[in-house]
Amino acid sequence: MSPTTLLRLATLVFATTSLALNNADLPDGFGPNLDSARENGPQIFNALHNAMREFGSALHHNGMSLFPAVIPEGVLLYHGTNTKEVPKGFEWLAFEIEHAESFARCRGPPRKNAVGDQSLGPLAFAMHPPPPPDKGRRPGCPPHSPAGHLHIYQASRPLNVLYIDGMAAGKTVMGTVDTQDILLVANRSRSSFSEWERADGLCALARKWKIDGFIRMEPGFEVIYCDFSDGLRLVSANQRPATEEPGDLDDMQIAMFEWARAASQRYQDIGSSRVILDYSSVVSAFFYPINLTNPDPKRPDLPRLTQASDAEMSAVREQVGESVLRSVSSRKAPMDWQGVTDMIVTRYAKRLPFIAQTDSIDVMRNEINGLLNIFIDYAETDNGFLAAQKRCAQFFLQPARVRTLQDELIHGAIERTTATICTALFKTRQLIVEDPDADEQLAVDAAKQIIHDLMGTLRWPEWKECGPCQADELCFVAMWPFGNVEDHYNPSCLNYSAVSGRHDYWQERPPPLCLNGQPCPKYDDVRNEEL
Repeated sequence: MSPTTLLRLATLVFATTSLALNNADLPDGFGPNLDSARENGPQIFNALHNAMREFGSALHHNGMSLFPAVIPEGVLLYHGTNTKEVPKGFEWLAFEIEHAESFARCRGPPRKNAVGDQSLGPLAFAMHPPPPPDKGRRPGCPPHSPAGHLHIYQASRPLNVLYIDGMAAGKTVMGTVDTQDILLVANRSRSSFSEWERADGLCALARKWKIDGFIRMEPGFEVIYCDFSDGLRLVSANQRPATEEPGDLDDMQIAMFEWARAASQRYQDIGSSRVILDYSSVVSAFFYPINLTNPDPKRPDLPRLTQASDAEMSAVREQVGESVLRSVSSRKAPMDWQGVTDMIVTRYAKRLPFIAQTDSIDVMRNEINGLLNIFIDYAETDNGFLAAQKRCAQFFLQPARVRTLQDELIHGAIERTTATICTALFKTRQLIVEDPDADEQLAVDAAKQIIHDLMGTLRWPEWKECGPCQADELCFVAMWPFGNVEDHYNPSCLNYSAVSGRHDYWQERPPPLCLNGQPCPKYDDVRNEEL
C-alpha cells in the first residue's frame, strides 16, 4: 500500500474517530466513510453532476449535499421588491432578471402576519391563476397601482456562500428543505413556508461561519444574502411601470412562462462562471451511515433526513462548518469533480439507451465492443476480464487529484459508480460477444434487461431531456411551484398557455390568497421572500 493511500486512510479513520469521541450519543464509528460513499455512489455521482444545474436538480429535488462556493467579484444579481431602499439585514437575490422581475410587481392587498406585510404575488398566480377574462390581471391589484422596484447589485468582492443542492427553495413537505431545517438549523417542526424564520436561522450560521449567504434553487437560482451593506454595490433601483401603463408586463401567463424559460436556460449551467463550487469541501449526508429512507413508501427515490438522529445531524453540521471555514481560508483550486462526471456521462449517456432499445445483436455487439475495447489487451490472458474491468472503472479517474477527505470519498463514490457501469457492460459482452452459440433472441433480451437495470440505478437526467423545442415552447420539468406529475416523470415541450396552472406534482400548496385583505389564520406565521 502506497504512503499516499495510507495517509488517506489515516485521515478517514481520524475523522470518524474524532466525530464519535465528540458526541457520546452517536453510534460507534459514526462519521464520513468510504463504505457509505461507495454504497451511495450513484447518488453522490448525481449530486456532483447536477450541482448548479437546474434540470437535474429539479429531477433529484431532495438534495442531501452542501457545497462551499464563491460568487466572483463583478457578478450581477437582481432583487425585486416594493421599495427603492436597500434592504437592511438579509433578503433574497436572483441570478436571472425574470426571476426578480416577478417579485417587482403589485402583490395585491397586504396581509398581516407575525413578521410583517407580504403577499404571494407571482407564486400565488402560479398556483391559483384567475379565470378568464381577467387572465392577465395580477391577483388583487387595483388599476394604476405601483408595481415596485427592480434592484440590480454587483458583487464588489468575491462572495463566500454555501450552495444547498436539490430544489432547496421549494417550499414542500416532500423533503426539499430537510438539509436546511433538520441539518443546518435543527428545527424539525417548522412549516415549509416559514421562509423568514428559515433565512434568519441560516444567516445566524452564516455569521458564525463568516460567509455571506446561501444559494438555493426554485425556478432559477437565488441567494439568501445576509447583509446587503457588505459585499454588494447597488447599480440601480428602477421603479417598474404601474399596472395598465404601456410598459407593464400585464399578461401573467407570459410573465410566468418567461420566468420558467429563464430557469430552463440554466438547465445545464449557471453560465459565465457566476458560481465556483468547491467540490473538494462538499459535505453530503450520503457520506455518512445515516438512515435516509423516505417514510413515504410511494417515494423511495426521494431521500429524507426525518429518521436521522439529532446527534447525527449535529455531527454533520459541525463538519459543514469546518469545511466552510477551510474552504474560505484555502487558496488551492478545488478538484473539478463535476468535470469528471461529465466525461463519464458524455461517454455513456447516449449509447446505453441505444443498446437498451435495439433488437439487433449486431448493433449491440458493435456498441459493446466500441465501448470496451479500449480497456482490453487481447494479448494478455485475463480470466473474466478482471484487469480490463478494473481499468474501465478507473479510466476517467486517472486525472483526479485527491487532496481532502471529501476528495477521497468522492473518488470512492465515482469509482463505485463506474464499476457498476463496467460490470454491467462486461456482463452484456459475455452474453453478446463471447458466446457464439447462444440463442440470439434470448441473449439480446437478457442484455437489454441488464442495461435497463443499469439505467434505473444511474438515473441520469440526460435521459429525460426533451430535445429542441419551438420558440414559443420550453422543455418543461416540474420546478416548485410549477409542474404536474407528468412534468416530473416525463418533461416535454410546452407553450406559455400550457405552463400556467400546472402544480399538482407538489404536495403542499401555497397559502390562500386572502385577496379581500382579511388575515389567513392558518398561515399567519408565513412570510414569502422577495427577490
